[in-house]
Amino acid sequence: MKNNVLLVHESNVIRAVLAHHLADQYKVVEALEGEFAWHTAMLNHDICMVISGLDLYRLDGMSLLERLRHSSLERLKKLPFYFIGSESRIAAIEDQARKAGVTGFMFNGISKDEVLAIMARHTEGAATAVAPSPPAPPPAPEPKPTLIVDRTATRGKGKMNKTPHSAALLSETLFADGVRRMCSHPGTRNAVLIFALDGYTAIAASLSAPVAGKIIERLAHLVQEKIGVSDIVGYDRPGSFAIITQNSSMEACTGFARRVVRGLSAANIVYHGKPVVISISVGIASRPEDGNLDGDALLVLARTRAIEASKSGGGRIRTN
Repeated sequence: MKNNVLLVHESNVIRAVLAHHLADQYKVVEALEGEFAWHTAMLNHDICMVISGLDLYRLDGMSLLERLRHSSLERLKKLPFYFIGSESRIAAIEDQARKAGVTGFMFNGISKDEVLAIMARHTEGAATAVAPSPPAPPPAPEPKPTLIVDRTATRGKGKMNKTPHSAALLSETLFADGVRRMCSHPGTRNAVLIFALDGYTAIAASLSAPVAGKIIERLAHLVQEKIGVSDIVGYDRPGSFAIITQNSSMEACTGFARRVVRGLSAANIVYHGKPVVISISVGIASRPEDGNLDGDALLVLARTRAIEASKSGGGRIRTN
C-alpha cells in the first residue's frame, strides 16, 4: 500500500510538526526545495500525497504543482497535492492554485486529527480527477461564551463574534520543540516574542479559566494574521502566547510588539454585556543580540522578560 507522504517546506518547524502528526501511520519523506521534491516524486512510486509550502528554493510550490499536473506520467498528474501556509498567504494564491490543479489547502498549525482525516480520504482511494476537489467544509464551531472583540484597533471597523478562520495554534510542547529546531543551526538570526495577558489570574478567577483561555486564543489569532508565512505562533504558559521568527532584528521585533500592544490593549472585549479591560505585556529575546543562545534559553529569556514587564505595571515591552 502506498503510504509515503512528501513534505516540501523551507521551514524545519512546519516539517517537524507535520512529520510528528503523520509518524504513526505514514512514512514521511522530507524535501527542502522544489527541484529535489520533483525528482523524489518521479522516482518514488510509493508517494501518496504531496504537502508543500509556497516559497521553495530552486522550484517554487506553484511551479512544482504545475510540473506535476503537466507530467506525462498519469500517476503524477493525479497525485493529491496540498499547499500549506498562513490564511493570508493561501488566500492570495487560492484562485491560481485551483486553476493549476491543487487538491486542497492546509493552514500552518493544522491539528493531527485534521491531517489524518485528509490523508484517510486519499489512502482509501486516490483522487482520480486532475481537477482539484473542493475543500472539506470546516468543522462545526464548538459552543462559546458570548465574547465579542472589536477589531477596529487592529484591522478596520467591525466586530468579530466567532473565532477567525486562522491556523490552529501550536501546543506549548510543540511550540517549544519548534523553537529548538529553528534555533538548532549556529549563526542564524531568531527571535522569540512572548505576549502575556496582564492580570490573567484575576481575569480567569472572575470570568472562568475557559473564558480567559478564549480571550488568549482570540488575541493570538489577531496577531497571527499579521506575521510572516514562516513565523510560528503557539501557546506558552497559561495566559500567554508566543511567536518564533526568523531574520528579524531586535529593533524590528520591538516595533512590531509596540503596534500589537497598542492594538490589542485598545480592543473592546465584552463578556455577557460587561466590558473586560485588558492590557498586554511582551518579553522579547533575540539572537545574536542576546548572544548565541539555544532555543530553550531563548524561550526562557523571553518568558522571564514578559513576566517582568507584567510585574512592572503591565502594557510594557522588555528587551533586556
